[in-house]
Amino acid sequence: MTSTGSAHLLTAILQSLQAPAGRNTNIRTIVNNTAVTLSRLTNPLNVSLLTTQSLAAPAIWNNPSPLSASQAVFDIFRLSTQERARESNRALSLNEWIDAVVTGADARVPRWKHALVSSGILAAFEADDARLPFTTRTNLEAHLLEVVNFHFEFSTSGIETHACILAISNAYRLLSEDSRYMLNYPALTGALLPAMFLSPEGYQTGDFLRQIDRSVPIGQQKMAVVPSFSLKDFLTHPFVANMGALAKLAATSMASSGETETINGALSVLATYSRSLVSIWRETGLSTLPDDATISHDPLQTNTAQLWHVLKSSLFSAVVVLESIVRILLQSHQIARNNEVHTFASQILCILRDFYFITHRTNPAAFGTYMFVYHACVDIVMSNPAQAESLAAQLAPIQDQIPAGTIPAHPTDILRDLYFLNTLEYLVISCSPRFCTTIVSPSLTPYLTSPSITPILREPFESAHSLMLAMIGCPQLVESSYKILPGYIESVFAAYPLFLSTRQFRLAMASLIKFTSPPTALSGIQRDLPDIILEMLCARIEAADSRYPVKAYKPPTSVPADATPDGSAPAAAEPQAEEEFTERDVCILSMLDSLPFMEEAALERWLDIAAGQYAMHKWVFKFEVLA
Repeated sequence: MTSTGSAHLLTAILQSLQAPAGRNTNIRTIVNNTAVTLSRLTNPLNVSLLTTQSLAAPAIWNNPSPLSASQAVFDIFRLSTQERARESNRALSLNEWIDAVVTGADARVPRWKHALVSSGILAAFEADDARLPFTTRTNLEAHLLEVVNFHFEFSTSGIETHACILAISNAYRLLSEDSRYMLNYPALTGALLPAMFLSPEGYQTGDFLRQIDRSVPIGQQKMAVVPSFSLKDFLTHPFVANMGALAKLAATSMASSGETETINGALSVLATYSRSLVSIWRETGLSTLPDDATISHDPLQTNTAQLWHVLKSSLFSAVVVLESIVRILLQSHQIARNNEVHTFASQILCILRDFYFITHRTNPAAFGTYMFVYHACVDIVMSNPAQAESLAAQLAPIQDQIPAGTIPAHPTDILRDLYFLNTLEYLVISCSPRFCTTIVSPSLTPYLTSPSITPILREPFESAHSLMLAMIGCPQLVESSYKILPGYIESVFAAYPLFLSTRQFRLAMASLIKFTSPPTALSGIQRDLPDIILEMLCARIEAADSRYPVKAYKPPTSVPADATPDGSAPAAAEPQAEEEFTERDVCILSMLDSLPFMEEAALERWLDIAAGQYAMHKWVFKFEVLA
């Protein structure tokens, strides 16, 4: 390009940058034109001039979203550097051109904007790109880290900090090991997590749900739609669009810090976000719909799916950070010596409880990171009985809000109960008899006594049965277990096969025989309990239907989980098998399942009875292992 052509082009670009931003201003066009022009300039003074003007241009910076303006400036220097690096035959070498760009970010330009320049140049190259000289790369990295460390240390909010987060998140993977070592990770974590989850540029403490729900119509046929305009605007926020990279950076930053104060701050942010998110969700119209509700088959259906994608992305981002914290808890001797591990694990489980309305809609078993965080924290808490009971009390339904002995009316509250029942199945071994009598039993009794085929109530019903079996198996709860055992046995027989699945019925029968046979504590109170239970089972065999296979329960089609944060697809759920046995077959199978848990004398007696049942009913024996 001739010098005259360059001058005309530079003049036109400078005029467009100085024009006041208006409704018709196309930022992407300005970014592309500026980047192309900057890459073609061969006069260092002009390069520095255009750099300075880009960092103060009204057309870019008079923007309702300053972070979007920062993203635009970052793109200018990334794109122009990429274009410039592709052409080596220029009067101005690449190194000289970069020096001229850096010179343009002078003292008149706020320091936080310098970070956008340095990171934009670095992001144009791969980490080992030989086109960027070692000295130049080192200087750019040092300058970037000096700026971001300063702003992270002395400010945790505002456009200055958010722009520095944008800069470091795009350049971090390209930094050398020496440069990464110089990053102030505790300060970065303290700035990054609030920006991701609480700031207007991130997940807005869940407030984006309230904005979207204002115009969500819920029709008579429970058809849900999400307006496109609110969601489209939200998805364009730079932090939201780049949340995966930010989550990985936050996890790395947390792992590199590992300080108790940093963990406290991170958990405080995540707890604030999760509590606010579930509270706002509970107020929305969408929260009243079951997971299998019909969704409108118009173009807005895509927006509803996108909304769930955003919710699940926020869950994934939080869990990635929590995984990093859990690894610190498992490895840090200092935190263990201070007896803070159990407290932190309890806080994490409370955070996961607030996210459960999202987790339940996905397939959590396919999300390995979530399962690791959940089960590791449960194991940590179980090692401290006092902390386990304290956590159980925190997770328990609030009696002031939901009367004792009743099932909540709101689906979100039912899901919170489900999380409580599932988690307490692990923690009950550490709970006292008094706690189980006053807190646990009143929480699970409504679900046991009011079975339902409604999908949202089916899971709590089955979880309540599992929790009851766990309680009966706890040696410290033997007296209370003996009192509730007759009523529970009757509820098991009454619930099958309409409400209780074949697998759970067989598991319940085998578990009851196991927990009441010697040498368990329950057998010391009444030794003939196994005989009583099996006599009831024999009576059920006589009355059970033997004509038709038991109809298998099929859970509602769940929304498939998105890709996990590492980019891999989640494992597919196993297909639901059809039942092959009649009710009478299942009862006989349940008797056979129970035999291995009986003492020798009872086993000899019931082997003969089981053989008699087989011969009497001419049952076609099929061996099946109880999973």
